[in-house]
Amino acid sequence: MKLFIIICVIIAFLIIWSMIEAHIFVVDRYEFKTKKLPASFDGAKFLYLVDLHNCHYGRYNNKLKASIEKEDPDYVLIGGDFLSKNDDSYDSAIDLLTWLASRYPVYFANGNHESKMKLYPEEYDNIYQEFYHMSVKAGVKHLSNVIAYIKRGDDVIALDGLEVSLDHYGRVNRVELENKDIINAIGKRNPKHMHIMLAHSPNYLKAYSEWGADLVLSGHNHGGIARIPGVCGVLSTEAVLFPKYTKGFYSMNDTKMLVSAGIGGHTIKARFFNPPEILMITMKKDNDNGT
Repeated sequence: MKLFIIICVIIAFLIIWSMIEAHIFVVDRYEFKTKKLPASFDGAKFLYLVDLHNCHYGRYNNKLKASIEKEDPDYVLIGGDFLSKNDDSYDSAIDLLTWLASRYPVYFANGNHESKMKLYPEEYDNIYQEFYHMSVKAGVKHLSNVIAYIKRGDDVIALDGLEVSLDHYGRVNRVELENKDIINAIGKRNPKHMHIMLAHSPNYLKAYSEWGADLVLSGHNHGGIARIPGVCGVLSTEAVLFPKYTKGFYSMNDTKMLVSAGIGGHTIKARFFNPPEILMITMKKDNDNGT
């Protein structure tokens, strides 16, 4: 009986802690170093947010805003799923975007939740359409299968906003994304510039690499929901055990992909050894002439 009670207490503690952890975010800092980086962007700071799902941290997201203000980014990149198809409100998402756009250049690429809500406006009461128009009015630059160019000093880098069809997100019979699909969506890579790609799903690193992205920013898997510390994430958002890409840097050929554990959650809002996060990415020029 004592053993049973101990086990129940441990399980209860783990459940309670996982719910608490889901409401305590961290700032994770990364450095991306490449020879392709134009000199003017050396030291530039990019804030990356993904998977908010209309969650909030403090009234009006004041805790989140305070942390972002302290980081003082040069640019804000958003990888989608700021909305949640299970939530008929977007107040938290639009308030945060409006605040961000009043201070920083903000670039937004859709995730699967925005894509679905955009595709079925009647089912979702035109929430995405309202959200889109309000965010554009606030100054947010939406990149739906668009290559934009960011100028800094005398230099330019390319920012690729990739929005794939929903059949690339399916839990069953998921269609594999290929390089040709990316070309059909946004065109070929501009070889004159370094490319940062906003691609919500991390599942297609091979296609991103074949297309020629230098840095891919992704999310979607919420860090694996629960993590085995120092090893891997446990569960993807498609209910796949031990997914390959959940958090941190991954490489293939000349492409690096940085996956965020996300800043919010939906459906399963509990996390374990996997706090919500915002990413700060500092760009560094690689001047090493060695081989």
